[in-house]
Amino acid sequence: MTVDFNRLKHFSMTYVFTDNDGMAWEYEQTEQSPVIAPDGNSVSFSLRNIDQNEDQDIYSIELIKEGDDEFYIKSDYFEDEGEPYPLDVETSGDDVKFILEGEDEVMYLYGFFE
Repeated sequence: MTVDFNRLKHFSMTYVFTDNDGMAWEYEQTEQSPVIAPDGNSVSFSLRNIDQNEDQDIYSIELIKEGDDEFYIKSDYFEDEGEPYPLDVETSGDDVKFILEGEDEVMYLYGFFE
């Protein structure tokens, strides 16, 4: 599956805590546009929690493509912000869903086409 980062114009994230009755936090991209690397193999952007009472921080996200079907995420949202975490990817006509599953949580990061 090929994902063209140049076509993704907006991002949002849902973080679901599976050990806490499915509690979820919703994040939206800040006003700044995503920044695509010159080689097209990574995109960087920032997210913030929709509910500023839950979390007021702004998080930097970098999605990295290493081949047609190999994707990673780096973010200061995670404890080890320099570590690239592997992502599962699902595509549809309107968006791309990047999925990261942890022991007690699942992250769904959506990239929306133009």
